Amino acid sequence: MKRSLAVAVIVGYLAVLGGGIVSHTLSVGNVSHPAMYYVVWDMFCGWSGYENRQHLIAEGVSGKHYSLVPSPWGEFKPYGPAYRPDYDSFGVHCAAIAKNVLKHTKHEPIRRVYLIEENWSKRYNMPDKLWKRQFEEVKDPQSYFHTRVVYDEQCQQLQRKNSWTSAIYNKELSSDPRLTKYMRGAKPLYVITPKQRSTVTPSQPPQNAQGNISPALLGN
Repeated sequence: MKRSLAVAVIVGYLAVLGGGIVSHTLSVGNVSHPAMYYVVWDMFCGWSGYENRQHLIAEGVSGKHYSLVPSPWGEFKPYGPAYRPDYDSFGVHCAAIAKNVLKHTKHEPIRRVYLIEENWSKRYNMPDKLWKRQFEEVKDPQSYFHTRVVYDEQCQQLQRKNSWTSAIYNKELSSDPRLTKYMRGAKPLYVITPKQRSTVTPSQPPQNAQGNISPALLGN
């Protein structure tokens, strides 16, 4: 009985997983229900091997810097040790958070506010006991800091850069002569969905056409 139940579970799991792969490959029913997220082939796309933290730093007119996260009155932690701004991976709400902290605290006049990304390999999150069993090297966590957004004294955006992982990717792409040559010689790719096929005419190019990849502006 137990063996039959185990076989049934395995067969059912593989059947659902196989159905998800077919659904994703053929684009049939892959977005028909939220539960499809758990069985489609790309459910783990976008996961990074790096842990990320967001730091909001205010710079006063005297050159002194102030950390705005965590706030003096305490910070909300939705899940685990990360603060609320750490979940704003695109930096959409960080300006509002910084403005609120500056509004309710005493400080010298502010000249600039910076959104700084801190990244480190997720393997360093491993407990020391497990680290010693897995690696022979000494555990020495290294963080990489990257200026993501620069705001003025009113928390209005002055400059925005790609995330650290995107910046590293584009830097590697632009520094490789072979890849740069392929990039310049690539042909534009036009993506047309079945719905657009009936509306797009030869004299009207698709609205979502994507051209060659251009290396983004990089910087610290």
